[in-house]
Amino acid sequence: MDKSIFWDIKRPLSYNCMFNFIVGNRGGGKTYGCKKYVINNFINKYEQFIYVRRFKEEFKDIGTFYNDLDCFGEEYEMSTHNGRFICNSETMGYYIPLSTAKIKKSVAYPDVTTIIFDEFILDKGYYHYIPDEVTAFLEFFETVARMRDNVKVFFLSNAVTVTNPYFLYFNLKLPKPNKIKRNGDILVEFVSKKEFIKEKQKTRFGQLIKDTPYGDYAINNEFLRDNNDFIEKKASDCKYYFTINYKSQVLGVWISKSQGKIYVSFDTDTTSHFNYAL
Repeated sequence: MDKSIFWDIKRPLSYNCMFNFIVGNRGGGKTYGCKKYVINNFINKYEQFIYVRRFKEEFKDIGTFYNDLDCFGEEYEMSTHNGRFICNSETMGYYIPLSTAKIKKSVAYPDVTTIIFDEFILDKGYYHYIPDEVTAFLEFFETVARMRDNVKVFFLSNAVTVTNPYFLYFNLKLPKPNKIKRNGDILVEFVSKKEFIKEKQKTRFGQLIKDTPYGDYAINNEFLRDNNDFIEKKASDCKYYFTINYKSQVLGVWISKSQGKIYVSFDTDTTSHFNYAL
């Protein structure tokens, strides 16, 4: 298969940003590209990396980390052991669950230059975001970087939803398909390669799931959980109900008896005496 149809890490690297949010094609080579990049960095420059997931349970199959990497010769013996990636008996990197990263505050990682946070956007299901997750990650990053400016992070995710703690925290917007948007030291790339989509459509599974919601997500790169079903303009007869204060956000709650609907918006009635804090 033509490898040019897959995501190329060289493109975001050319921007030299500290935080790189890469969202898009399921199976489009995001994780593979990052793994190949960090292993090459260790072999050629002795730079280490950290692979992050949310929970310890997500590392139960970490031994398969190298299974799709057929580009390194037999002279490199790679394995995983006790939270470490090993190459020829030397520590090449670490795998760490974000949920327990706080206990690593006293650990030094002077040779780590890349952090990969895989599946940073969660789909609904058994797993959930950890409390105050973005702050937890920033604390972890500071533990690793310790004022070094050469540490990069690749946040990787399929096109699940644009509503996630990281985009909300940094007020990030997704660029157009196959485009990159830069905001200071933060980069957002929406990976949507037409060549990859065409090849995936040709597969037997692609034919099976075409014209289904899952096919729109897995093949056509449409966001799985996002829609506008519950978004509309407030009715003209809305009356103000109350104000919600959540962290630094202030929201107005309105009611329309004619429509039988309650609306939540950013506009508020400052004269209202009904204010609630969550």
